[in-house]
Amino acid sequence: MGAADDVGQRFLPSVDELETAMRSGLRSLDAGHLDDALRAFNAALRLKPEYDAAWLARGHVLRRMGDLEAALDCFAQALRVHRESEEAWLGLASTLHALGRRKEEVEAYDELLKIRPRLVEAWINKGAALHEARDFRAALACYDRVLALRPEHAAAWSNKGAALLRLGDAAGAERCIDEALHFDPDFYDAILNRLFLLEGKGLHGETVMWAERALRIREAPWIWHLKGLAHLALLESTLAMRSFERALELDPGFKDARAALRKAKAARAKADFYRGVYECFGTHLAGDPGCAECEIAARCREVSP
Repeated sequence: MGAADDVGQRFLPSVDELETAMRSGLRSLDAGHLDDALRAFNAALRLKPEYDAAWLARGHVLRRMGDLEAALDCFAQALRVHRESEEAWLGLASTLHALGRRKEEVEAYDELLKIRPRLVEAWINKGAALHEARDFRAALACYDRVLALRPEHAAAWSNKGAALLRLGDAAGAERCIDEALHFDPDFYDAILNRLFLLEGKGLHGETVMWAERALRIREAPWIWHLKGLAHLALLESTLAMRSFERALELDPGFKDARAALRKAKAARAKADFYRGVYECFGTHLAGDPGCAECEIAARCREVSP
C-alpha cells in the first residue's frame, strides 16, 4: 500500500464520521431531541475541535436547553474559528440578551455591523436592546437605519413609535404607529402601542376597540385590565366587571384588577350603561351622519372626550 493509500485510510473515515455526526445532530435538533443532538455535536467536536459549524450547532442546542453560559461559550468559540460568522454573532447577541447583559449585546451587534453594515436584523435588534436600556434616542437612530434600508418594515415603524412615545412626542408616535399598521394591520406590537397611545390620551371608546382587537390576537391580563378601566370610564360597569374577572382568571394574583373589580361592583349600583350593538360607543364625532342617527348618541356624547 502506497503513501496516498495510507493517508486515505487514516483521513477519509474521519471525514465521513464527522459528516455523519453533524447530520445526526441536526436531525435530532430539528426533532427537538436535544440530548441526542448535544451528544452528536460533541462527537463532531472531538473529531474536529476547530469546526465552527459544530460549535454553532452546539450553542443552539444549549440555548434551547437553557444553559445560557455554555451556549455563550460555544458562540464565542465559533467566532474564534470564524470571526465573520453572521450566525455566530447573532447567536452570541441573542444569548447576551437572554442573560440581561445589554451593554455586551449592543457591542456584539456593533461588531456584526462592521462586517454586515446593511444587515436589517442587527440594526433592529440593536435598537431594541438600546430601547430596553432606555436609551431611546440611540434606539431611534437604529430604527431610522432600518427604515432607510426597508421603508416597509412594520416592526421598525412600531418600535420608533414606542420610542417617540417614551420621549413625549405623541404626534410623532401616532404617525409611526399608523405606518406600522398600514404595512401590517395585524402587527401585535403596533396594536399595543396604539392602545398605550389612546389610553394616555383618555380616549376610552377607542381604547376599548383597540383592546378588543389586541385580545383577538393574544390574551394578556393587563390588556383585559386596561379594557376594564376604559369601560368603567364609559360608565359600563358590567362590561368593566367582566374584563376584570377575565384578567383575574388569567392571573389570580393581579392586585390592581382585583381592586378595580371591587370598584366596578360599587359603581354598578349607581350607573351601568348598556351599549348594545354599538361597538363605537364613546367615540362620538360631531357632524358624522352616523352619529346623528344613532339612538344612543346623547349618552355617547356625554362620555366622549
